[in-house]
Amino acid sequence: MEPEDKQRVLISTTQAKWLPGEVPGLQVMPLHRYQTEQVAMIKLAAGTTLPSNEDGGGEEIFILEGVLKDEQGVYPQGTWLRNPPGYIQTLSSDEDCLIYCKIGHLMR
Repeated sequence: MEPEDKQRVLISTTQAKWLPGEVPGLQVMPLHRYQTEQVAMIKLAAGTTLPSNEDGGGEEIFILEGVLKDEQGVYPQGTWLRNPPGYIQTLSSDEDCLIYCKIGHLMR
């Protein structure tokens, strides 16, 4: 967390609304945003593949439920991924998957 980010945020993830994502099978629950940093919960329905993207500010992903995969491997529940700025990947899941994702904070 950035030292200047003093906002306290409390969100009940069991009651907050899920928003439709950019592709079918993707849902997003925004949790926090500060400058270039964005934090969200992300649901992937079984069989969902996200478009390849380059995250200019890096990302951290924690798999809460299910199994996530990309070109480099398969990541079961409990896996923590940390990808540097400029990393390109295509994420997908063959089963329902829930992840915590933080992006845009590693370029500083």
